[in-house]
Parts: sequence; C-alpha cells; structure tokens
Amino acid sequence: MSVQLLIDSLTQLDAGYVDLLQLMEEKKQTILSRNFDELVRILNRESKLLKQIDEQEQRLLDAAQQFLKEKGIKSQLELTVSEILRLVFDPEEKSQLEQIRQQLGQRLTELKRVNELNQALIQQSLSFIDFSLNLMIGNEEDEVTYSPPTTQDKKAASRRMFDTRA
Repeated sequence: MSVQLLIDSLTQLDAGYVDLLQLMEEKKQTILSRNFDELVRILNRESKLLKQIDEQEQRLLDAAQQFLKEKGIKSQLELTVSEILRLVFDPEEKSQLEQIRQQLGQRLTELKRVNELNQALIQQSLSFIDFSLNLMIGNEEDEVTYSPPTTQDKKAASRRMFDTRA
C-alpha cells in the first residue's frame, strides 16, 4: 500500500514539474517579447508553484519514510527512488515506480535546459540594457583629453545621471 502512496506522490510531483515547465516556457516568450509587466506576474506565479512543489517533495519524503518503516527499515536516510526500487518486489509496482522515475529524470533535464536558456536570455537582455545606457550617457573612457583634475571631476559627475557600476 505504501508503494502506491510513493507512486502517487511521484506522479503529483511530476505534474508540478509539468506546470513549472509550461510556466518557464511562458517566461521565455515573455523575455523575448520584452513584456516586463507580464514577466513580473509570471515570476509571482512561479514562486507560488515552487512553494507547492517544495511541499509535494516533503510529502514524497514522508511517503518514502513510511514505506521504509513498513519494510522494517528504521533509517532516517533519504534514499533515492533507485535505492527504493530494490526494496519493491511486486513486478507491477516496480514497473510503475521505474517508469515514473525515468519520467521525472527526463522532466528535470528539460527543466534544467529551459532554465539555462532563460538565464542566458536574461543575461543577454541585461547586457543590451548596459550597452544602451553606455551609449546614452557616455563612458568614462570617452574622455581621452587632459583637463585639470577639478574640472575633470565635475564633467564626469555632470554627464552621469546615475552610477552604472552598481
């Protein structure tokens, strides 16, 4: 019975990852379209979803501990699904558990890929913004002529609207 609870927990966790993957795809499109208001809304939804996934992972750990307790193993170790598979002897349950394990692995790989792509897109956007700001307000390297130190400081201060080094 506890194996089914474990399988159900893994299935619910996978469903949460599917939702997260869809949200990350939406985030990618929002970043590409530069719709920052929508990006903020997506980030709020993502935060709530991550909290739900965290709660589901805790339920999964509880289900795994219950399974181990039913098998007579009194360990507080957090075993992987592969290690738990060795303790399941029913072929049907073992097959279901193996299938959901593989599905979760693929889902996590896809999540990692999309997350890395979103990070690269955000970094590229920030670089573009930095480049645009440097074009608008000028760069310290633009002043190559010599001027007395007191007037040079005033020029640099007046040309800069805000500190781009922050």
